[in-house]
Amino acid sequence: MSTIDKPALQARYRAERDKRLRADGSGQYIETAGQYAHYLDDPYMPVIEREPLTDHVRFAFVGGGFAGLCTGARLAQAGIGDVRIIEKGGDFGGTWYWNR
Repeated sequence: MSTIDKPALQARYRAERDKRLRADGSGQYIETAGQYAHYLDDPYMPVIEREPLTDHVRFAFVGGGFAGLCTGARLAQAGIGDVRIIEKGGDFGGTWYWNR
């Protein structure tokens, strides 16, 4: 059985990470305002205004993507029903929803 050289592996990952870092940091991103403001809206579902919910739950997850859905399903399988998944989009799916 071979052993892993942890310091060498960490150095390799650090070197690969450093190749991807940009000097302009967060300056590389475009603000979602002005001509790009429409990207803040959900083009697939109209907004339906409602009063905020005030439920008391045991678990609340932000994001209805793969991880949120799987975790919610596992909790349901374990008999835990007071779970809420909070999603900004008009439906669940995370990246699958937004990139259709």
